[in-house]
Amino acid sequence: MDEAERILDEATDWLLALTEKPGDRLIQVRFQQWLAADRRHGEVWESLNHSYDLIGKTQPQRARRPEDGARAPSRRWFRQRERGGRGSGHPLQALRKRRVLAVAASVALAVWLAPEAVLALQADHRTGTGELQVAKLEDGSIAQLGPGSAIRVRYAGGERRIDLLAGQALFEVKPDKSRPFRVHADDVTVTVLGTGFDVRRLPSRTEVGVRHGRVRVDRSAYAASPVFLSAGDFVAIGEEGKAVTDHVAPQLIASWALREVNARDRAVSDVIDDIRPWYRGKIIVASTALGRRRVNGVYDPRDPSKAIRSMILPLGGAVTQITPWVIVVHE
Repeated sequence: MDEAERILDEATDWLLALTEKPGDRLIQVRFQQWLAADRRHGEVWESLNHSYDLIGKTQPQRARRPEDGARAPSRRWFRQRERGGRGSGHPLQALRKRRVLAVAASVALAVWLAPEAVLALQADHRTGTGELQVAKLEDGSIAQLGPGSAIRVRYAGGERRIDLLAGQALFEVKPDKSRPFRVHADDVTVTVLGTGFDVRRLPSRTEVGVRHGRVRVDRSAYAASPVFLSAGDFVAIGEEGKAVTDHVAPQLIASWALREVNARDRAVSDVIDDIRPWYRGKIIVASTALGRRRVNGVYDPRDPSKAIRSMILPLGGAVTQITPWVIVVHE
């Protein structure tokens, strides 16, 4: 918490400096250096600006991230100063602005910490961006977590239960007929029938793939028959429990564990979804048509920009990187 508060204090100081001296080039350069020094700086900066916008509706300007440039104060603000009224130079207005900023900072800290704090409290094992982790479970089974992933382990009574809270994980399960091994991801439950398998949570679907052995996939929220998968089988459970199955070479299942993204006649947008957990910023696919194009190849997600370029440029598309935080894929 001390580290988070330190970063927020620095972000607050920068917001004050940029709003009070919007034309100071030296301040802007130093601010850019601060922002680039740590990815958490950008996260807190965005949260602080959002909170300030919501709370401080009358601030003279919104300081922005360096790639956007610092926007000049509004004409209304200049008119206030010319009249000698309660512009940002007036002591009462300055005091009010600092009070608003203090409230915004408190909100920003809560917003920034809340998702991470909740996940940290729930998870027994978790990973960050671009990080892999192998967790040995108490029964001798192995869970390998992909980047940006989290699991909760609950072994009790006659069941071994794993909740996939975020991301994806590859499981190698030690057989135990007296205690079924089940993985829960949203409304999907995967029951092991002796296997090595991969489960992934995405905003719009849950995916299950089998390396070896066999699993049963149930959609608990829907009146649907279970899906049985064997080695190389893959299923994506989407809206309303709709299941789309496919079959690939078993070694292609969970290729992320080898730090690879494999594409066999896959849509560009789906392949980019596999790369996202390895990138600290945002990847924007600005062309729907380009996102639907099919590709084949093996990509290294540890260099997201290079991987995306090697996929998109042969298709006649373009990739623009806007600072280290944003990659845009477009026609």
